[in-house]
Amino acid sequence: MKGHLGKFILVLMLVVGSAWAEDEAANKPKFSGFLSDYSKLQPAKDREGVWNSIDKTADFSGYTKIMFTPVEVYLIPNPDYKGLQPDVLKQMTDNFLDSFKRALTPAYQIVSEPGPDVLTVRAAITGVQLVSPSLSATDLIPLKALFNLGRAATGNAPVVAEMSGEMEVLDADGNRVAAAVATRKGDKTLAQDEQVKWDDLQAITDYWAKHFRERLDQLRAAGDKS
Repeated sequence: MKGHLGKFILVLMLVVGSAWAEDEAANKPKFSGFLSDYSKLQPAKDREGVWNSIDKTADFSGYTKIMFTPVEVYLIPNPDYKGLQPDVLKQMTDNFLDSFKRALTPAYQIVSEPGPDVLTVRAAITGVQLVSPSLSATDLIPLKALFNLGRAATGNAPVVAEMSGEMEVLDADGNRVAAAVATRKGDKTLAQDEQVKWDDLQAITDYWAKHFRERLDQLRAAGDKS
């Protein structure tokens, strides 16, 4: 009896372990290739949809300035879309950066040159699929950044805008001290095939920026031994 029970427990453990591995694989984000190394990323314990890594040996206490390199946009090929307008790309990247600048200032100074007290931030908007733009409104973003609430893009099921991004932070010597890959859904429900406005995505980048500032404050405080 004990032998059968042991075998049953072993089988149960294998089944549970297999299910856990499948769930982890299903929840693992799609990496764009923007980051040079994804091997150290782990799911964030306090935020859904975020995988990150932080160098625990790094001292962040002396960093009071932030330099952002130009934000990149990684597209999903779409044969129905023939080109990306420069003003659309600029709007996306400028608004992305505006969220972080608002969250960081005035506590941190945004600079354009590296230095001993400057952290360099590289960021990318990823997983973007372009669609034919509307000519009737200037605030529309020609993106197909939608997540179906019913997991099936059929009928009149509601959808919400979804955005993915990748980021890494480099210290004054160019060493990577933090990295993250994140996917987040917006708050507003949209109709099927409704075109996305930047307002539908702004809440997402504002959320990322807010938590970036909070985490940076914590890391600087942890490194300050005075």
